[in-house]
Amino acid sequence: MRRPESRMQSDDSGRGEVEGKYVMSVAVGMTGVEAYRIRRYEMGGLLRPVRSTGGRRLLSDEEICLIREAARLEGEGVNVKGIRLILKMRSAEGSVPGGCGEVDKG
Repeated sequence: MRRPESRMQSDDSGRGEVEGKYVMSVAVGMTGVEAYRIRRYEMGGLLRPVRSTGGRRLLSDEEICLIREAARLEGEGVNVKGIRLILKMRSAEGSVPGGCGEVDKG
């Protein structure tokens, strides 16, 4: 089994340095969320994974946390746009669950 690659990228959303350490297959195993749903969260602006030199998504611990919370909200019937709004409001209040950081403001 290949070890997850690790890369750092400066993030302009105010979160500082974000370390991508988990490839998609590892993130799926850690969260129990299918890859297509994780890609949908990315397309909806919930995640901004860094990319390896080979183009693979590298997800941070914070993004793993956000995936779990997004999946929980989605299970309650909230769509991706609603999830993004909920997470922004929680972030502004400082009450994002699990120690997750901010969601992109874009």
